[in-house]
Amino acid sequence: MRRRHGLVTIGGALVAAAIASGGAVAAAPAVPVEAGEASVAGTRSVLHLPRVPWEGGSAYWSRFPEAHRAGWDRASFFPTALWYGSCNPDQYVFDKAHGINTYAQCNPETTYDGLAAARMSTLFTPQGQPARGGRVQVGTLLDDEVDGRYEVEEGLAHMRALARQYDVARTGRFTYANWTGSILTGDRSMKVSTDYYDTVDVNSVDAYLLSVPQCDWTYDGQWVGSRYRVPAVSSWSSGHVGLPISQTSCRTPSSYGKLIDLQLEVNRARGQRGPLWGVHEVISTGGSVNGYRQPTGAQVKAAAMNSVVHEARGLMWFSQAPDQADVSDCVSGDAFRDARVDPSSCGAANVAAVGEFNHFLQSLAPVINTRSFVWSFGPGTDTMLKVHRGAAYVFAMAQDGGHGTRTFTLPPGVTGRRVVVVGENRTLPARGHTFTDTFADETAYHVYRVQL
Repeated sequence: MRRRHGLVTIGGALVAAAIASGGAVAAAPAVPVEAGEASVAGTRSVLHLPRVPWEGGSAYWSRFPEAHRAGWDRASFFPTALWYGSCNPDQYVFDKAHGINTYAQCNPETTYDGLAAARMSTLFTPQGQPARGGRVQVGTLLDDEVDGRYEVEEGLAHMRALARQYDVARTGRFTYANWTGSILTGDRSMKVSTDYYDTVDVNSVDAYLLSVPQCDWTYDGQWVGSRYRVPAVSSWSSGHVGLPISQTSCRTPSSYGKLIDLQLEVNRARGQRGPLWGVHEVISTGGSVNGYRQPTGAQVKAAAMNSVVHEARGLMWFSQAPDQADVSDCVSGDAFRDARVDPSSCGAANVAAVGEFNHFLQSLAPVINTRSFVWSFGPGTDTMLKVHRGAAYVFAMAQDGGHGTRTFTLPPGVTGRRVVVVGENRTLPARGHTFTDTFADETAYHVYRVQL
């Protein structure tokens, strides 16, 4: 997640399409029920809809002994990680209060005992950790942005060597790597993408489109197109034909779900269903100068929700900004640490927003960790449909950075006439199998609960 400038590659014409009316989508085929799925009470008999391809939700982590010991395979657990933590006893309390449960990296002197007492997970080996059974290190971060730092064959050889070294049979832990946004563009072939993704269990991409100017590719002042591929099917949940990362909406929260869509296509191309994590900036990686923008707390939360709506299986928060005053007007090595030490620090408001979102998300983990149904609720909606304990849950945003009123058509089998807007202390009537709600701006998201 090092700060860098990408290369420009101009691809083919951009194409956008939308589903004109609510209904099941034939383009996303039904997937056989996987082990344990039939035990979800009533979902198969009530909603006769296709299901999204998935890796198994929280049960996926049970294949890794160290993650299992740490409770990652509980339905109530959803990974909300911090890329680089300050990692001391005071910070553990603060970070947990803000919904962080995992550290990708920490200071080299970080001790196992402190992390264990705080019940924090890591993707690195702290000092004094037992070789097995420590319930702290659940996975291993193999490397970061290898696709942007090596030639392809050299990078693949490097990753494959690390994969052999940290194979689950040796460590009991899953492996994780983060890639640059270039791995989803015309800068790289799909074969290169799949080869890199095959080297680890969990993949993610950092492309901080709320903050950086790199999605606005121009030549002599004229827009020349998006460097990102165009996804064929958006998220498999909403069933919408894939929307490109476009000039008009690239710097909105909607782009983060599109990044997950593009990674789902890499998974489909390699025939795998490994978890994808959404990577999100807490503060701008370049401040508010030289074309960079400082995202608001509302934008940060909305971008993370859009990743989840598009089937992200975890979140990685990046809370750093360069330490050169002429590059960033909000310098930070760890915005969480700064917010604890100085509540008036430049990133404190966004850290608070991240905490609010993490707790909201974790309160819904038992729902999110179920397998989604494929259903289009109607034009202009970006949605994910779940069923949990006799109720349908609709995670929703306006599509493509839009806003305004949207009408949702409920699928057959959802018969409730009262729609609860989760966490907002309000309800909506469902009439004629539809309900309507308003999305004030690009950052608005709602979660609806309707009895079956």
